Amino acid sequence: MKDYEIIGRLQEIKERLNSRPYAPILNILFLTYHLMLKNYDIVETHAETLSMDSPTPSTFYELFRGISYLIKGKDIDANIAFKYVLNIDPENQYGYLFKGIINLKEGKIAKELFDKAIVLAPKYEKEIIKEITNAEENEKLKIILSEENISRKEFINILEELDNSVKFDPIIKTTLAEAYLRAGEYKKVPPILENVLVNYPNYPRALYLMGRMIDEYLGNHEKANDYFKKIIEINPLCRFAVVPIEEDKLLKMDELNELKNLYKIEMPVIKFFKEEFEKLVEKPQVQEKAQKEEPQKTKPKEAEINKNNVDDSQKEKNQSDIDELYAGINLLKEKKYEEALKFFLNKLKESQNKEK
Repeated sequence: MKDYEIIGRLQEIKERLNSRPYAPILNILFLTYHLMLKNYDIVETHAETLSMDSPTPSTFYELFRGISYLIKGKDIDANIAFKYVLNIDPENQYGYLFKGIINLKEGKIAKELFDKAIVLAPKYEKEIIKEITNAEENEKLKIILSEENISRKEFINILEELDNSVKFDPIIKTTLAEAYLRAGEYKKVPPILENVLVNYPNYPRALYLMGRMIDEYLGNHEKANDYFKKIIEINPLCRFAVVPIEEDKLLKMDELNELKNLYKIEMPVIKFFKEEFEKLVEKPQVQEKAQKEEPQKTKPKEAEINKNNVDDSQKEKNQSDIDELYAGINLLKEKKYEEALKFFLNKLKESQNKEK
C-alpha cells in the first residue's frame, strides 16, 4: 500500500473509533497502519492505553506494545510484553518470532522459537518465515497438531501419555481435548478445558473448543456464540476465529475482511520482523563479501557466524533428530500405534533429560 492510501484509511478509522473506542478490529487496524507508516510513538501510546483499558486482553495490543519497546531499545519491557502474548495464546506465531528476536539480542539460541512459529503460522506466512530465519517446522509440535493425527482415535493414547509424562503443557492438554471432541467422547472434554482455562483464560483454541462443545453437545448456540465473539476480540486472525452468528457494534464483517486481507497481502508484522532480524543477523553473502574484501580486518560476530546459532556438528545432530522423528511418523502412517507411542515417549524423555 502507498502511504497516501494508508493515511486515507487511518482518517476513516479514527472517525469510527470516536463512537466505538474499544472495537478490537478497528484498533488493530489503527495500530497496524501506524506501524506501516513507522509512527512508533503513536503505536506505543495507543497500545499501552488499550492494554490497560480494554475489557478483553488482545494478543495484538500486547504485540504492538512489545514492538514499540523493541524499537526504543527497551528490551526487558519488550520481553515481558512478548511473554504476555504467549501467556494469552500459547499458539501465537508472532509471540514466538519476537521472543526469538529478544533471544538473539541476548546472545541466546532462537531456533526452537522460530521452528514453533513456522508450525503455528498460516500458510501464507510459513515460507517467508523459513526464508527469513532459515528455520524449519518444529517436528514435535507438528506431530501434536497434525489434523490427521488428532482425528485418529489411536492417537488419543499417545496424547494421554504425553500429558501424563510432562509438566503442564497447554498445547498438549488442549489437543487432547480436541481429540476427545472429535472422537465423540464429550464428557472428557470439559474438565480438561476448564483446567486449561484456569491457567490460560484467554487461550483462543481452548475457548473455541469450549464453544463447540456447548454448541454441538449441549445445543446452546447463544452461549457458544459468546465464546466465538471473545476469540475475535482476543485475536481476529487466529485460525479459531469463528465468525459470530450476528454482528454487534464492536465486530463488523467489512472491518474483519479488511484486516484479514491486509495481513495476507501486506504481511506488515512479518515485514517488520524481517527488518529486525536482519539487523541482528547479517546475510551470509554479505558476510562472505566482507571477508573477501578485508580478510585481515574481519572479526565475525557471534550472530554472524551462523544464522541458526549452531555449528556444523550441531546441524548434523539436528538432521539426525529429524530423521528419527520421521521414523516415528512412518510408524503412525503404518498404523503401528503402540510402537509409535513408545517412540514418542522415549524421544520426549530424552529431550527432558537433556534439558536437566
